[in-house]
Amino acid sequence: MARPQKKYHTNLSNLRYYLVPIIILLLGLQSQGQTTTGSSGLINTPEGEIRPDKTMLIGCNFLPVGQAGPKFNYNTGNYYFNLSFLPFLEATYRLTFFRTNGKITNQDRSFGAKLQFLKEKKVTPSLLIGMDDIYTESTTGGNQYFASAFLATSKTFRTTAHIFRLSAGYGLNTKGRERLSGFFGGISYSPQRFTRLKVMAEYDTRNINVAGSLLIARHLNLYGGYYGNQKLAAGIAWRFLLN
Repeated sequence: MARPQKKYHTNLSNLRYYLVPIIILLLGLQSQGQTTTGSSGLINTPEGEIRPDKTMLIGCNFLPVGQAGPKFNYNTGNYYFNLSFLPFLEATYRLTFFRTNGKITNQDRSFGAKLQFLKEKKVTPSLLIGMDDIYTESTTGGNQYFASAFLATSKTFRTTAHIFRLSAGYGLNTKGRERLSGFFGGISYSPQRFTRLKVMAEYDTRNINVAGSLLIARHLNLYGGYYGNQKLAAGIAWRFLLN
């Protein structure tokens, strides 16, 4: 009587959820957070810091169910253009895909900005205010799916071997949206000898998320991790300085 064959497909299926973030973390070559909105910050939440003046970022993200907001009850993606054109100002233009019956049918355009009015110093934290999905041509405003206003602060702690940054903030429920509504916060970590790598964890007012971000060859920024309950998210971006 032939022995029944062992089934390995279940384990392999589960393994793929762990391999991608691990590979991203190990590939790396100072890294800054790359939020899923395209702006600076942790994963789904802002920090009190913005990117250095004249930094341009062009990238895209894969967003699992719910990460783009309650409206997006399916896997989707976005692409964006982010620019810090003054030492205290950062702006992001983002396009997010709509899907119907599994096919991309349209895309939502949104614009966000951050104004940092306190730089971090030896004792005091950084502080900024920001808005997302600021403008719409619709008279009802019903398509501002990412609308939010927020206040965020961060403080960095350094030792001889480690860098930790604590961030917290509060988001206002504007336009009836719930993408960033209430208190949020998180932590990031980088080793002193390998600052291109950044590991992050956050609470984004709805879920707990974990991810890693790294910078390769000073231009290629990779991001990968989990949104909520084992939902894989990932992104890639090219960053450069404007002359």
